[in-house]
Amino acid sequence: MPEGGESLCPRCGHVLQEGCPDSVIHALVLSTTGLFLFGPAIALPLLSLSAAGLRHDVSLAQAVLALGNQGFWEVAVLVALCAMIAPLLNLWLMFTVSLTLQMKNHHSWLPGLLRINHTVQEWAMPEVFLIAVLVSVVKLKDIAHLLPGMGLYCFVCLMLCALLLNTIIDQHELWQAYEMNRADDNINVTNNINVTNNKNH
Repeated sequence: MPEGGESLCPRCGHVLQEGCPDSVIHALVLSTTGLFLFGPAIALPLLSLSAAGLRHDVSLAQAVLALGNQGFWEVAVLVALCAMIAPLLNLWLMFTVSLTLQMKNHHSWLPGLLRINHTVQEWAMPEVFLIAVLVSVVKLKDIAHLLPGMGLYCFVCLMLCALLLNTIIDQHELWQAYEMNRADDNINVTNNINVTNNKNH
């Protein structure tokens, strides 16, 4: 798909695919940035709550543990899966795939990682957790004094990286890059065999 090109449905005119060039390098940059942000996003305080002279800082990891300690293990597992585990796995898979493709390799396990990532993306929903945080801020603003923590800023940036990975990255181009790397390697192998045969003769 050329840059700026679109593939349209012949019946309804709906956009089926858009040309997004340089998806490999963009995926590498976004996934690397997201991986650097992941640790601070879950470990640093999201919010600082002050009430009656007491202050309490809450991080994403602490929020998940608090849900579990209060008996809401199902909710805790769901939050951990959608806001922590799936986004981390999505970033790691995209980093591994894009780095391998950028290095012009075509390992046999790459297609498997791309298929797994397609499923993982459906579970990675950090934006849902962010909406829940914003709702909590609105509900608690009259009861306590709330201050955003550094973890919240890191989490917002992490969410943007995840959203961009799922929107501007052309999965078809990643598959095409894999096929091109494999084809180029086959050509190089064939050329080396021909050179060796010519030397032997």
